[in-house]
Amino acid sequence: MIIAVLFISFALLLVLGVPLAFAMGLSAIAAIVSEGGQSLLIIPQRITASLDSFALLAVPLFILAGELMNSGGITERIVRFSRSAIGHFKGGLAQANILSNMFMAALSGSSLADLSAIGSMMIPAMTKQGYSKPYSVAITSCAALMAPIIPPSIIAVIYGSITGISIGSLFLAGALPGIMAGLGIMVIARLMADKGGATAMPRESWGQFARVGGGALPAMAVPFIIVGGILSGVFTPTEAGAVAVAYALIFGLATRRHRPGGLYALLLNAGVTTASALITLAGASLFSYVLVSSGFAQSVLAALVSLTETPSVAILLIFLLLVVLGMFVETVSALILVVPILIPVVGYYDFNGVQFGIFTLMSLVLGGLTPPVGILAMVACRIADVDYSKTFGMLMPFILWWAVATLLVAYVPFLTTWLPSLVF
Repeated sequence: MIIAVLFISFALLLVLGVPLAFAMGLSAIAAIVSEGGQSLLIIPQRITASLDSFALLAVPLFILAGELMNSGGITERIVRFSRSAIGHFKGGLAQANILSNMFMAALSGSSLADLSAIGSMMIPAMTKQGYSKPYSVAITSCAALMAPIIPPSIIAVIYGSITGISIGSLFLAGALPGIMAGLGIMVIARLMADKGGATAMPRESWGQFARVGGGALPAMAVPFIIVGGILSGVFTPTEAGAVAVAYALIFGLATRRHRPGGLYALLLNAGVTTASALITLAGASLFSYVLVSSGFAQSVLAALVSLTETPSVAILLIFLLLVVLGMFVETVSALILVVPILIPVVGYYDFNGVQFGIFTLMSLVLGGLTPPVGILAMVACRIADVDYSKTFGMLMPFILWWAVATLLVAYVPFLTTWLPSLVF
């Protein structure tokens, strides 16, 4: 009964246009009230418990660090370096786009932030250079998928806070899969270069390259400081967020890119983004509490076991479930919803927790690229001023590659366990 009330009320609220975070929270409250046996005090208690986590302090800090880095010119320096390094190859501007996203992934940890920052510079530049708009959109939106995988990752922090898995281990585990995925995107971009109208830019002199590279070094030092500090025990992932904020702030002040009025706007933007994320987190955690307390998680496990006892087949079924969920539900919400349900599955099939974590993240973010919603591709389409439906043909090879990379992570433990094993 409680599950029926939960899902029916959730569907009705979505049809009425209620924002997802509130739809999840209100439907969970309706389900709790319908059961009648629990005190309503459980509602504020569960919301408070979901947000009362030291690790979650890293989320607003990394969001603010990303805002400061974009405003302080770090993004521009990375894009300029990428163009100088490989822009002279055929399709080099597309490759520079991907390389810039790879570097930015190691700074911001947010797909949407990377897409907005890099896409606003690279998509117009690619279009001006003769690249087709659908090709530019496909490159930019797919490259942004690396941000939640390459460390530091905001959703890895959330996953670690839910499951209790070491965030440092998750950061390290995402490095090889993220780089592998990025290199694969580069290969596909090159194979599709002619179809996308790709051209080459003039090669810069070694002197110009050295100057651009020197200017980009302070920006590229950030991921080494953050990840190195966490692994060496100098600071926690949460404290790493504070270090990233301080670094980005000092960098922007030193280069005179930050002004008092501008800093206020950045703090306001980061505050709004953080509030949105935490409201979503609260609503999703209340929704998942009802699912778990009602025995729905165990029912899912029983249903999965009835289909197959083979872990490799179970992984494939979970992958399909996560991708479909990621198509319609924002990644943080989907993560909060699905992880408590999948925890019994991980234990039953004896999956490696860290490996399963990266597999889960890669599966969910794929939904941000996949029709019919594909929020990342839709944002890129707005930047490029092109209809979303016209990009499907260009997007498909990249979607298929990301799916292959995700399944490689699921079936090849070395990709996610090797780096953590060297440190932990």
